[in-house]
Amino acid sequence: VVMGPALAQTLQPQEQKMPGDIQYPVPELGNCTSKENCKAFCDNSKNIEVCLKFAEERNLLSPEELAMAKKFKEAGMVGPGGCKGQSECDNYCGEQSHMEECMAFAIKNGMTDPQKQQESEKILAAIKKGVKMPACKGQQECDKYCSSSEHMEECINFSIEAGIMDPKKQDEAKKVLAAIKKGVKMPACNGQEECDAYCSSAEHMEECITFGIEAGMMPEQEKEKAQKMLAAMKQGIKPPACRGE
Repeated sequence: VVMGPALAQTLQPQEQKMPGDIQYPVPELGNCTSKENCKAFCDNSKNIEVCLKFAEERNLLSPEELAMAKKFKEAGMVGPGGCKGQSECDNYCGEQSHMEECMAFAIKNGMTDPQKQQESEKILAAIKKGVKMPACKGQQECDKYCSSSEHMEECINFSIEAGIMDPKKQDEAKKVLAAIKKGVKMPACNGQEECDAYCSSAEHMEECITFGIEAGMMPEQEKEKAQKMLAAMKQGIKPPACRGE
């Protein structure tokens, strides 16, 4: 499913040259001359063997993406509902009415691990019970949608009701929601990875620590350390040039 778009994105020209000395046109891929040409070439099921070989030799796909592409090839290059390519299959499987069909396809063709399968089954069960899903499709779109403070309550409630949120994180998520409802300003970042990087920066530390304290997400001992750190920074003491504990 990931083969065409993932490969095409990697082959996007930058000053007509790509990492690994890949240049346009690409002889191995039918002399494709652009990202769009290469995507079209690799979306054609007749070219899957040469595209897979090229991607593997040049390390253009992660091992997981490569394995997924090979399994999709074994499935005949056609997904649920006759979808072809990542974009088409993401759109098709993003529809609630197609979710069960897509999950069955993934299980049958070995394209999902036990953890993701269990999560998908919980989501399906929640939908059948009438739990309202967030108004987004696909992981990338939903990550962005649910990172927004205006949609966070909707997404957290669904995760809790569907039983797909780690119980240890539920309490933290509820505290974040309560803080937002009280008007506490969230740090200007989305998602754990982005926020970890954002809050590790000295210029954003005060903003992040203030939110953590206001939201009640810091144990007393940690809160005391954080407040001392803030006081030192306000006095002009420069923190060490490192991030994380």
